[in-house]
Amino acid sequence: MLNNLRFVIRSFANITIAANKHVHLPIRTICSLNQTPLGSPVLPISINLPTLSTKRIIIDKPCPCLPIRIPRPTISFPLVDPLVNNDNEIQAARLIVIRRNKMKKHKLKKLRKRMKYVWAKVRQKRELRKEKAFQAELMSQVKEAEQFKAVDYVQDKLNIINMTILPNTWRGKRLPEFVIKDLINKAQAKRQAKLEAKERRKKLMASYSYPKSM
Repeated sequence: MLNNLRFVIRSFANITIAANKHVHLPIRTICSLNQTPLGSPVLPISINLPTLSTKRIIIDKPCPCLPIRIPRPTISFPLVDPLVNNDNEIQAARLIVIRRNKMKKHKLKKLRKRMKYVWAKVRQKRELRKEKAFQAELMSQVKEAEQFKAVDYVQDKLNIINMTILPNTWRGKRLPEFVIKDLINKAQAKRQAKLEAKERRKKLMASYSYPKSM
């Protein structure tokens, strides 16, 4: 658009310069059967171009904008508790419940359709973890079976059978395990000493046997 305007201005300037020098530019005449040829234009040619400036009206004192005041209503309404004497009953309450249940089913169906492959992937990973744990447990059982020795197993069972079970209390008192074990050993040693003394007394009495009366 700007290039076209420049071209028009330059052509008008060339026409004005040619008119000042009294040079007649060649004009192409258009003739027809029923039309006479056009004559030469009258020189000089003056062209008035429109300007880009526009007139603006400036108002020195603009009219003030007054706010519109709306009067408040003077009627006062009493405040009433909506829970007391409420006549607005819920209509079609059962239909609302049925509609809510239908929407829940619809949303659940859409969720299952949208998350079908995501949940399948999660399920596959869960099954893979379970399979790995099961295989690890089987391998641990195989290693334990390879390390099994029958002699050690029988010896452990015999030690359990021959093991003396210590009581939790001693003469009605709850004492630590090592104290109870020490007291039991002392009691056994004392009992053994009594038995040995009794045997010695019997032997001594047998050596001093009296003769039978005639």
